[in-house]
Amino acid sequence: MSRRRSGLESLHPIRVVAQRTGLSPDILRAWERRYGVVEPVRAEAGPRLYTDEDVERLRLLRLVVEEGRSIGRVSGLSLGELAALVAEDERHRADAGRERLAAADEGAAEHVRSALEAVSSMDPVELDSVLVEAALGLGSEAFLERVAVPLMREVGDRWHAGTLGVAHEHLATATVERVLGWLTWSWPERRRGPVVVVATPSHQRHELGARLCAAVAAEMGWRVVYLGSEVPATELARSAGQRGARLVALSAVFPQGDVAVGEQIRELGRLLPEGVGLVVGGAAAPSYLESIRDAGGLVVPDLAGLRPVLEELGGTAPAVSAEAD
Repeated sequence: MSRRRSGLESLHPIRVVAQRTGLSPDILRAWERRYGVVEPVRAEAGPRLYTDEDVERLRLLRLVVEEGRSIGRVSGLSLGELAALVAEDERHRADAGRERLAAADEGAAEHVRSALEAVSSMDPVELDSVLVEAALGLGSEAFLERVAVPLMREVGDRWHAGTLGVAHEHLATATVERVLGWLTWSWPERRRGPVVVVATPSHQRHELGARLCAAVAAEMGWRVVYLGSEVPATELARSAGQRGARLVALSAVFPQGDVAVGEQIRELGRLLPEGVGLVVGGAAAPSYLESIRDAGGLVVPDLAGLRPVLEELGGTAPAVSAEAD
């Protein structure tokens, strides 16, 4: 295989080529020797040197071979033909990904329908079975965002509409919280992972949001210290200090705009050890925005908003207090 080479082209040693293409030097040499995929320049008594075109060709060859093709069958293809194969593979992967998402969405919707039937029938055993099956089948992230949250939203809507009663709502909440607790503790603890203290503040009794937060944090590799509902600021701060926490995450659902809750959040901001962040989520969280800002904290609107915060603070850098926007 002969290709014209311009003296102006950049030339690269094999280590650079290996790094840029993802191919080991041994594979590079084997492909050259057996299939003549590229013809590196050899200076007298010098190392192999590769052009930019060589690098691109090798990169494309790696991609098409990784899809299952034999190197012997694609070694003679031109750059354009290799690029067309890579583009075709990408389209197929995108189509397959959309099909998987559609199937997952339909599966999640079916789990929600089955769970609602169990709630309506006041059948805790069936509800537990449906939710565990959903968690195992979909994975924790999809379960949280496509089953647990939509289910409880629909239960709440039906409760307000009068088609479900208080007992139905309590059954659903208790069962979902139990499954979320199982999810949280089923993740193997990462002993070197950062610690997050999760709870609801004083005067906030509803802890479903806190359970959701704990499950997400555990999935992302955090060590969760779950304290439950209505935890005073003094105890939250003491727990964060004792465990060397990087973050305190609170859920506030009801009531909204309660002066006592706002004061608890401000007090927590004063008591937290330096370097410990604070996030507050839940339906009522925006009503405490001023208090959260005074405490040096951040409001997260939903689980999707929580994930980037956990990712940012979960690195190896020293913990810093989260700032409000």
